[in-house]
Amino acid sequence: MASDIRIGQLIAPFGPGSIYTDKNGIPGIICGLDFWHKHRDERGRWSTSNAALRKHIIAEPRLSELLGVPQFRQPPEYARDEQIPELARLGVQTHRFPTWYVDSLSGKLRRFTLGTLKLAPLVPGEKARWRPVRFISVCGHGHLADFPWKEWSGCSCPGNGDLNLNDSGGPDLRSVQVWCRKCKNGKSLAGSMNITLSPQRDQVITSGLGSAKIQCSGERPWLGHAPEPCLDPPVAALINQSNIYFGKTLSSIYLPDMGSDQTIVGIQKVLRRDDMDLTLAKLMLQMDEIPTALVKLKAMLLPYIDPLPDDESIIQALKALSEGPPLSGDTPRPTSAESSTLTFRRAEYNVLRNEVGPGVDEELRVIPGQAPDDLKFWFARVNLVERLRETRVFCGFERLIRQPDPLADMPNSVMKQLFLSPPDPNSYWLPAVKNYGEGIYIELSESAVQQWLDKNMSWLAGRLDQDFIARLSIEPNLLPPSQVVNQSVSWAARYLLTHTLAHILINQMVFECGYSSAALKERLFVSNDSAAPMAGFLIYTAAGDTEGSLGGLVRLGRAELFEPMVRRAIARASWCSADPVCSENLGGTGSRRTNKAACHACVLLPETACETINSGLDRAMVVGTPQRPEAGFLVDLVHAVAF
Repeated sequence: MASDIRIGQLIAPFGPGSIYTDKNGIPGIICGLDFWHKHRDERGRWSTSNAALRKHIIAEPRLSELLGVPQFRQPPEYARDEQIPELARLGVQTHRFPTWYVDSLSGKLRRFTLGTLKLAPLVPGEKARWRPVRFISVCGHGHLADFPWKEWSGCSCPGNGDLNLNDSGGPDLRSVQVWCRKCKNGKSLAGSMNITLSPQRDQVITSGLGSAKIQCSGERPWLGHAPEPCLDPPVAALINQSNIYFGKTLSSIYLPDMGSDQTIVGIQKVLRRDDMDLTLAKLMLQMDEIPTALVKLKAMLLPYIDPLPDDESIIQALKALSEGPPLSGDTPRPTSAESSTLTFRRAEYNVLRNEVGPGVDEELRVIPGQAPDDLKFWFARVNLVERLRETRVFCGFERLIRQPDPLADMPNSVMKQLFLSPPDPNSYWLPAVKNYGEGIYIELSESAVQQWLDKNMSWLAGRLDQDFIARLSIEPNLLPPSQVVNQSVSWAARYLLTHTLAHILINQMVFECGYSSAALKERLFVSNDSAAPMAGFLIYTAAGDTEGSLGGLVRLGRAELFEPMVRRAIARASWCSADPVCSENLGGTGSRRTNKAACHACVLLPETACETINSGLDRAMVVGTPQRPEAGFLVDLVHAVAF
């Protein structure tokens, strides 16, 4: 079944633990990482392929440092013929799920197993048209199980062979009836999908199944049944319900080392090779066992560099791989401590705002652009990112409720979730893909942003109340500072302005660059640090095929095209078809109440395009409100626009 899925789709949206329905309409669940990189022989038997594990390694040291995971591996590619037999017929296994099927002719329910390949008849000559049921059971801890048909119906008969399901497709769950032909117990599914969330909407308090005294079975069918204890109430759901699977992904932009001497750059080019395993060397370095680390590193470098460089250069090169390129002398440094995620982004910010010429590195090429004369007051930089490499890593999933921090309890939580038998910590790995593409880096003028904040501080303080700012600050994806106390209004306004402007420009670019809104992505760089503020964003596209190299996006960064595009975008955003309601200050909108003026008619984007899943947006920061248009950062660009 998984052969129908592209490699990139195994990162999102069909990662481990997700339900995938094949072209024949048969659903299955993508297995955990124990079941990946398996070799399938001609008889259909699966065996571990060590050659595949070695071949598919992806090196991304900065992400390894952030996640605490030494290695990443690309999902296997299926090929019938390979020079190495062990690399042929590689696959990702799936299990049959749900295991309950109903006969379209008689309504009989029958349970198969996770490993059932063919729906054979119970008795010879039996005529049945088996189709999968459309109801399952999930819980907030990520467990997934079949709908408890026997427990819900009240049947106490031994075995599962006497259940019937009448799913007539009526307007509500009362039309779905399950009963036992033997004991005659049964009832409709009315009330089974009820759910009550906590006031913070971060956990399930009660559910329809829980009210019926049905407990979560703790099953993990992507790992085999593998049940574990669970006290969360189970929740009935449809098999295609959107909230039964939230895949978590993190990505990084490849950064070359431009500030070091050529010796260190040469060492890093070797250490960045995908077949280099730096796990042991990094571990020795963390334990201050430098001589042991040097022995390991020299053995890795010797086939590529002869004579070997000095010890200090080797250690310095290894450290820079994980921490990002060293800062040049004129690069501002933040005065306050920053979160690991914000530090991770700052390293990219320091590179993308400068030139990376063709001779520096083939994986990243940044050409300094020039903001049009009429926009220089608001825009400090418009750089053309002619080529970039994005590494995207799958790092677990959630069900029912998205948790705010994707890095919580990493890497222990994700290893337990994705592996039936987690590997040794030095051998941890996660699936990843490398994508190539293009983009435009846009940086706002710091003097213009500061002038706008000072001029409108009283209005901003009234619009962005402390409750709203508190909700923003607990969302790690919104890059909050470590302590949101002083100047919290300034940070919130800066973030809302930068993020919303990125959405406004993406919405306009899809009409002019040739890419769809789902193909474009954003990457935000925002900080309110007094010494090293940031207010920039990267709009880019990256894919595993030619989708990421058409040139239509980077072309829009040219001055003669950028200015009219920006003016049209701001004019479109100045009025929403849902105004004045959209622009009203209602205290917070969106799934986490972290938006103000933002709706599907103006600035919301597909979830694949927005890195915060449409959180932290307010169109009023850019164009003001109908009552206060002069408060918008770019309100001067609204008028006199020729479409």
